[in-house]
Amino acid sequence: MFTPVTATLGAILLHLSTTSLLHCNSQILGCSSLLANSLLHHSLSTTPTLLGIVAASALPLYPPSYPTDTPLSLLLIAGALVGVGTKLARGCTSGHMLLGVARGSVRSLVATATFFSSAVITAAVFGSPPVCVDGACYTPTYPPAGPAMPLVAAAAAGAVVIRRLPKTEASRVITRVYAGFVFGLGLLVSGMASPAKTLGLMSVTDLGRFDPSLMVVALVGVGGNAFAWLKREKSPKLVEEWTLPAGEVEWRLVVGSTLFGVGWGLVGVCPGPAVVAAVRNGTSGLVWLGAFLAGQVVAGFV
Repeated sequence: MFTPVTATLGAILLHLSTTSLLHCNSQILGCSSLLANSLLHHSLSTTPTLLGIVAASALPLYPPSYPTDTPLSLLLIAGALVGVGTKLARGCTSGHMLLGVARGSVRSLVATATFFSSAVITAAVFGSPPVCVDGACYTPTYPPAGPAMPLVAAAAAGAVVIRRLPKTEASRVITRVYAGFVFGLGLLVSGMASPAKTLGLMSVTDLGRFDPSLMVVALVGVGGNAFAWLKREKSPKLVEEWTLPAGEVEWRLVVGSTLFGVGWGLVGVCPGPAVVAAVRNGTSGLVWLGAFLAGQVVAGFV
């Protein structure tokens, strides 16, 4: 069901985490590369962020709901497609959409349009979107916000604090942990960690099952990051200069984004929520994650 309040509060958390890491460390919080670099390549520059997401995922707050009837074979296929696709496209929803589109990157605009379109088509063909039994999925509901408001206030205060830290490696590590932890909270509060929410967004061909909650997340997250990027300083707070990914629109981007969208549309899981699922969804979450990492390895030979 459409939950505009918690979706907005979660989106603010996602904005604070991604823009803080970018404007302090000149580092993109791209969850696909975050997982691959941390788990396959043991990168010290990404592992603290991943640990932050894992720590937030373990908190007993806003528990995501998972379908109990998804075959493991489908999770394997979906995870592998997302792994191959995000490796070829060099990014997923967090890197390309929340940060790339916000920076006006043509590559990210093409990637986002491609993976969302293919996800919508896949969800429609395979009947992935959820069924809302208490009315149309777009009907607004207002569950108690719980601790979301205090979490947003604390995260905003934390963002101010890390921007005032000295330019040291310890400060950069603290910023990575902060970004990961707040990002994980954003996934939980917004509902993005629940596959049904994601699949509800993809159900634009069947408005009775359309849940616009994550549309709010995209608008607030991308809008906040775009505003912050327009107001950026000449150099990041904790490093000497901007070092951001660049590149052209080429076949790897288009094919990879298409494959990612297909895998995303099958079960409603992308790399960020997959970290939460690995903590909260037992075997199913770990199966998806293992298939994703295998897909990343395979795509490295292409």
